[in-house]
Amino acid sequence: MKVLVVGLGLIGGAYAYRLSNKGHEVYGCDTNINSINYARDNNYIVDGSVDAMDFIPIVDIIVLSIYPQAILSFLKDNNKYFKPSQIITDVCGVKSSFIKEAERLAYPAVYCSHHPMAGREKIGIEYSKECIFEGANFLITPSDSTPANAVDVIKGLGVDLGFFRISLMDYERHDEMIGFTSQLTHAIAVSLVNSDHDSDTKNFIGDSYRDLTRIAMINENLWSELFLENKDYLVKHINSFELELSRLKDALISNDKGALKELFISSTKIRKEMEK
Repeated sequence: MKVLVVGLGLIGGAYAYRLSNKGHEVYGCDTNINSINYARDNNYIVDGSVDAMDFIPIVDIIVLSIYPQAILSFLKDNNKYFKPSQIITDVCGVKSSFIKEAERLAYPAVYCSHHPMAGREKIGIEYSKECIFEGANFLITPSDSTPANAVDVIKGLGVDLGFFRISLMDYERHDEMIGFTSQLTHAIAVSLVNSDHDSDTKNFIGDSYRDLTRIAMINENLWSELFLENKDYLVKHINSFELELSRLKDALISNDKGALKELFISSTKIRKEMEK
């Protein structure tokens, strides 16, 4: 199929690279000419441009790998070039705030959103080959009006990209769960790193700190948008986390070893269940 990837950063670059290797005819669009040249020079794309209009009329699928607030602007600016036979999708980490409007602006093309649960702490197309999709989840969030054939096409993308598990869900459920499994974990990592003011910390770092704080190296422009677009769910999860942390703190203050053990046993049991 002919695919246009809009936004040749880490994820967009990884999509272009892998889909090209699977035999798709991939085109790229980015505001950064250096990213386009990199993608072209490394055979990620057949051709690239700073203007998506150059390729929209000839492609079957348009993948939007851009920030949440840029998606609606792109659809509005390019609507007159869309065709009924086209499928437009995005890789955005939040959905509820824009999906209905995106479907309207994409018409006559079909809009079917998805979310690749993969990434790296680094940014830029230069690191896109390091973006590992094997073993990762690929979430598709169709609406009630999304045609079945469009969902099948997006499923096919997930397969070609190498994702381990492909799931369908409504976008509200997606945002609620992503607020917990992704956004809350990033919030915890950021807060943990920012709570430390000891210049000697680096001499005491082991695997636990390293693993937990890797994602604290964060793209501030993207993640500030993601947090704010999903703030209701994220605040709810932060409140629940603070409650659990308070239970642990109270057990420490009261020297309640039994309560601590119960918390540890509970977390171990829940985490083991996730491995099944």
